[in-house]
Order: sequence, then C-alpha cells, then structure tokens
Amino acid sequence: MNVVIWVIPKKGWKLNCILALVLIVSVGFLVWPVSGASKGSLLLSRLAGVQTGDAYDVYVDGEIAYVTCGYSGLKVFNVSDPSNPFEIAHMPSDLVGGQQAYAHQLFMSDNLLYIGDGRGGLKILDCTTPTSPEALCQYSGHYAWDVEVEGDVAFVSNGFMGIGDRLTIVNVTNSTSPALIKSYVLSGDGTDLELVDDLVFVTTGETGFIVLDVSNHSNPIQVGQYVGESVSSAGVGDLEIVGDFAFLSYWGHSLEVLDISDMSDIGLVTRFDESSSGFSVYVERERDLAFLCDFEIGLVMLNISDPTQLTEITRYVDGGKPCRIHIVDNIVYMTDQDNGFVILEIREIHLPGFGIEIIILALGVVVIIVLGVWVRQRRMVA
Repeated sequence: MNVVIWVIPKKGWKLNCILALVLIVSVGFLVWPVSGASKGSLLLSRLAGVQTGDAYDVYVDGEIAYVTCGYSGLKVFNVSDPSNPFEIAHMPSDLVGGQQAYAHQLFMSDNLLYIGDGRGGLKILDCTTPTSPEALCQYSGHYAWDVEVEGDVAFVSNGFMGIGDRLTIVNVTNSTSPALIKSYVLSGDGTDLELVDDLVFVTTGETGFIVLDVSNHSNPIQVGQYVGESVSSAGVGDLEIVGDFAFLSYWGHSLEVLDISDMSDIGLVTRFDESSSGFSVYVERERDLAFLCDFEIGLVMLNISDPTQLTEITRYVDGGKPCRIHIVDNIVYMTDQDNGFVILEIREIHLPGFGIEIIILALGVVVIIVLGVWVRQRRMVA
C-alpha cells in the first residue's frame, strides 16, 4: 500500500492564519457589546398557575396571597411555596340590590382588606385569620373600582358607564360602619386612583385623569388635569406615580410616561408604542423596572432608569390576558383573565465574560481548518 504524505507550504499556512486571525478579531469587535450586555439579563419564567376564573387583582402578605376574582369574589392562597400555591379560603361575591358585586382592586392595612367591589361599593374584610375572612361592611352607594387607605380615611374611585362618576372619601375609623366625608363628582368613570402625600390622582374614563389636593378631606381642590391625545378612543386603564413622572396605561392602546413636575402643565414625555392594549402598569422603584400588563402582547418588563426612554428587557407571553401583578423579591404574582392566578419568577442570567470569546476562538480554529482543507484540495488538483 502506497502512502502519500502531503505537506502544505509554509507560505500557504501563514496566509491562512493571517486571514483567520483578521476574521476572529473583526467578529470579536462586532460581538463584544453583546457579550457585555448579556452578563446580567433578566428573564420571566413560569412557576405555577391556578385557574380561578376572572382574576383581577392580587396582594401578597407574607405567605398569603389575596386574589380578587370578579363575580367569584375573593380567593385566598397559601404561597409559602410559590411553585405550589393552594387555596385556603373563598368568599363569594354578594348580591347587592338584586345585582351581583364584582371584586376589582384591593388594598390591605392592618389585617383589614378593602375591596372595590363593583356594584357592592366598598367592601371591608377582617383577614386576621386568612383561612376565614370575615365581612365587616358593605359600604354601597356607587360602582367601586379602586380603593386606597391612609390612616382612618379611605379613598374610593367610582363610576360605571357614566353613572355615579366620583371620588368618595370615607372615614373608616369604625370599619363596621364607615361614614361619608365627601363625594367629589368626576367627569368620567373613576377606574383607578393613586394617593401620594396629600394628592390624589384619579383616572376619569375617556377624559384622562385629574389631580386633587385632599389635605382637607372635606374639600378636595383640583390642581391638575391631563387629557391625552388618544384618550377619546381608549379608556384610561391604570396609573402609577414615580417622583415627577406618571405612568399611564390605556385599555385598548399604549403606555405613556408623563411629566407631572408642574401640575398646571402635565405633558407627554414618551410612549411605549409596542403596547396595543395596556390594562395596567406596576412600577418597582428599587430596580427601576416597570411591568406592563397588556392583553395582546403579554407581561412586558421595561427598564425605566431613564423615564424619558423606555427600554424593553423581556416579556412573558402564554396567550392569556394579564391584568395586574404584585412583586415580592423575585416572585411575580399575576392575575390573568384567561389563566387565573399565575406565579412567575424573575431570573437573572449571568454569562461568564469569556464565554463568547471562547466561541469566537473555536470558530476561528474551524475557519483555519476549513481553509487548510481548501488549500490542500487546490494543491492536489493542481
């Protein structure tokens, strides 16, 4: 058997190596920024889910999660193991005036749970024993969406289809028998509110939102108003206040960031144009993150370190309709109109700084081998 030993000329090898090194360096410069950005990527991954029906809002206190479920009322879950939540209590919605209540947003203070209970108005529960919540009061009057409590005063946003549009201010010193302080008439459905010091920001359906000075609870004074460009075609969904900025989501439209440093001249700063049906927004100040619940594109995580320029980090999409979230550490508790109560985890993926460089080096070696084979074939043909 004859053995042929072929030796590539040194000149050919030098040329191949030079070309390969040039390629490696060039690719390295191109991917270096990507390598740096990938060292701290955030991802959203599903841990668990429980079908609850029309889940609307959620609040987590320690190992207990309280979930409002529309016509199904309130459901309470043990979430000591976020990957395995289980129901421990259920309080169905009541019939009020012959019509069923609808549990919307909730607020907890000192073991008392306040619920914007739709046609049931303001509902107050004693949750000292989470496995058996006790109804203390059903303060009816107008359709209630949202509620926030400061001390002994509850602020309730009201209105439905143009009826009963108002901000109701109630003394809840006696939680079994609240007393009306003031009913302030709005120009549209009061679907959401934010309480910041002595200011109340309350959305007004298709007319944006207003800002009220409530330092005197019995005499609110309007100090600001915002009417967006697209409000006429989409109702206002949710509002979050962070310093001099307001984050405003629109049902059936987008997310806007507004400058509220001057209440007499509230103006648009930027808009997240990819949003098509922004139901609510949740802001986590510690990590400069905003989470947009969008019926069309899922749960979107945004970097808001620069509020004038929103940057998408990641999104979670499972075909459902996310409504609202509550975050504890790295656990995201989410309500979803289609999928019920869903629990997600924020995972931080760290890639070694040299990882991509090793890949580039390996590719370079492959290139050198390929070039060597190609040169060999050319030499053999010649």
